[in-house]
Amino acid sequence: MDRRHFTYFLAVVESGSISEAARQMHISQPAVSQSIKELERDLRTQLFRRGPRLTLTPAGRALVGPARRTLRSFEAAHAAVEEVDHLATGRLDLAVVQGFAIDPVVPLVTRFQSRHPGVQVGVHETASGSDGFEALRRAEAELLVSDYPAPYPKHESVQIGVQELWAVFPPQTDDLPDRALKVAELMEHRFVLGLPRHSELRVWFAAVAAAERLPPPTVVVETAHRDAIVPLVLAGAGLTLLPAPAARAAKRLGAQIRPLAFTFPRPCFLYHRRGPLSPAALAFVSMAVAAAPPGAGRSGGREVTQEDG
Repeated sequence: MDRRHFTYFLAVVESGSISEAARQMHISQPAVSQSIKELERDLRTQLFRRGPRLTLTPAGRALVGPARRTLRSFEAAHAAVEEVDHLATGRLDLAVVQGFAIDPVVPLVTRFQSRHPGVQVGVHETASGSDGFEALRRAEAELLVSDYPAPYPKHESVQIGVQELWAVFPPQTDDLPDRALKVAELMEHRFVLGLPRHSELRVWFAAVAAAERLPPPTVVVETAHRDAIVPLVLAGAGLTLLPAPAARAAKRLGAQIRPLAFTFPRPCFLYHRRGPLSPAALAFVSMAVAAAPPGAGRSGGREVTQEDG
């Protein structure tokens, strides 16, 4: 049994004849007759008495109500899917590597929510490096924000920014120059770091220090608890490096902040697996493409479509 069987059955009931039902639905009479026979065969009972006038059997009368409720359920399901397709509702799950939740994810999610307020967005922290892509492989998230190159070929990406980092110092730090700081000037201070030990940024930072023949940074506290980093800095443990929005927030709490005289090459990418995307994910990726930095865009230069995701 399928939707067609119930539709044709009710059309015959309401019109009083197979020929009239076929005429009203603009289909052939044999098609309606065959559908009724299939329904009777599936139910193993006769639904109509054939004669000069088509009449319902007791079994046929008993089927009318359930058939109507079934068709209403189909219509409700279709309406629910259409509602999601038009982003009146739904859910989008983002996996985000540590350090990118505030910048650039918060502005993107805020913009997306203003356009599609009925869509619930889940932002989940994931591992750095290639391990972060497990969230996509296991379908725990549909989109991933990371600075790590995709380890698998079946991924599309959109560059969504190059993160600007600032140095954040304890309030009582003396003799800080009122200008951007060089690598050597940072090395004079102790560090509080929350970055994964083998992150792209820490590897690059160590390479720059080595190239300038500087000693490695003195890391006094290393923590995976991001909420502890700013309190540790405010308590005088050492300096840290934070994205610009987080650095400004730390300044409001009393920290001293300075820009850097060098740029960390930390581009941030929005990844997804190749293939069809949900309407919410498709809208988010399209928005990210439109907001991409000049010269950036989708890997492969292909347009975002529902077919190739």
